Amino acid sequence: MHDHTIIKKVSEVKALIEQKVLHPYLLQHIEVPVIDEDKLLLLVSRMEGLGLSHNEQMNYALTAMLVQIALDTHEHVTNKKASFDLKERQLTVLAGDYYSGLYYKHLAESDDILMIRALAKGIKEVNENKILFYQKDFPSMDHLLTSVMNIEASLLARFSDYFGGSPWKTFAEGFLLLKRMLTERKLYSEKGFSPFFEAMESLPSSEPGVSFLERLDRGIAGLATDVKARAKSLTDMNAVLQTRLDELAADISQLKIFVEEG
Repeated sequence: MHDHTIIKKVSEVKALIEQKVLHPYLLQHIEVPVIDEDKLLLLVSRMEGLGLSHNEQMNYALTAMLVQIALDTHEHVTNKKASFDLKERQLTVLAGDYYSGLYYKHLAESDDILMIRALAKGIKEVNENKILFYQKDFPSMDHLLTSVMNIEASLLARFSDYFGGSPWKTFAEGFLLLKRMLTERKLYSEKGFSPFFEAMESLPSSEPGVSFLERLDRGIAGLATDVKARAKSLTDMNAVLQTRLDELAADISQLKIFVEEG
């Protein structure tokens, strides 16, 4: 698959999403909804080579991204509630509901019951893990990372499951967790705060004398190595996605993230 074909499909789906979600009134009062192009790229890449028609690929990707945007919009209210005025908060919640409504309308026009069930399972997993994350009650770093991974990747994981077993699922989980950890690391470096660091502070200390930042850096370095290994198991990895993985590796280098020797 040529790189320009992948890029073209991502652009087509993004244009379809924008037609659906850019409501003029909402955009007068709230931020433009963020379309996670990495998740979109993973969705499009996963469907390559499956014998799906162009319209099927567009519809599947649009459906999954509409619900992702709805989840992200509601999450935005949770993360920024202190700085929102009441009207902005209310409109942002309503926007999330509006995007959810678009998702369900789109599904209602489809008779693909199995895909509906797969995405519903993913939504349930995302919401359950968001509750766990904000309760900040994890017995270990591994449990915390698993919860964050499920928040980031459950929709894509269930989407991948729908099309059958594939190394794509574990690659997408690792890729999206790595991206989230780098985002949290940058936020902490710039602001001295991140939701993930708050959750880390509630963990029992298993390494006295080792800072939270060093523990996170070790985790990021190990995860990056693991994701590269997972990428090698993909026989149909495209160059566009490989480039994004290389960019994440470059981000790690720029942050001078701790890597244990030996």
